[in-house]
Amino acid sequence: MRRTAEEAAQTKAALLEAALFQFAEHGVAATKLADVAQRAGLTRGAVYHHFTDKTALYAAVIANSWDSVTAPVWAVLDSDGPVEDRLREFLVAWLRRLREDRHFRALLTITLNASYGPDQPEGISDGRASKSYGLADWLQRLETFLAGKRGGDGSGDGAGRRGTHADDPSGAAAGILAWLCGTALLAATDPDLLPPSDASGVALPLRGALP
Repeated sequence: MRRTAEEAAQTKAALLEAALFQFAEHGVAATKLADVAQRAGLTRGAVYHHFTDKTALYAAVIANSWDSVTAPVWAVLDSDGPVEDRLREFLVAWLRRLREDRHFRALLTITLNASYGPDQPEGISDGRASKSYGLADWLQRLETFLAGKRGGDGSGDGAGRRGTHADDPSGAAAGILAWLCGTALLAATDPDLLPPSDASGVALPLRGALP
């Protein structure tokens, strides 16, 4: 029985992986469940066994990938050190992931793609809701960080905050979020269009976020 459960989990994981890249490369509207099954080396029946329709599959891809794929980058902000250094390392890590991590790039491609329209599957609002929630969470985390707080519990590190606060944490966080989204869209088109994955490539957003 355990083996059957493990095999089911492996099948579901293979479908989520295949769907992630199929959606990123061809778009949600153009992707058929048969395409996902073929890419995963499975039957269309296997897809329907785990997901009722394409909308459910799309929502599952977002839900299952969001934290696991993006968490290592965001962990940089929770490390030790001056705020400016951590923010610089975070932005550089973001660019490097966009260049080098195909899972990261594919996830950002489908979550930040704004081409939702009448040709999208009915109920895709679940996917949009997941996207909106995720971006709102990013904005809040950036605001909290720029306000000098280590986490969401309101605790802070006075020594680490002095001289590193943005004059307007909310505005600075929104500016960084716009930069994150913009670079993700560039990467979806051509990763070679991205700024250098070093301190020089993140100098502009860093300067705009910190006084």
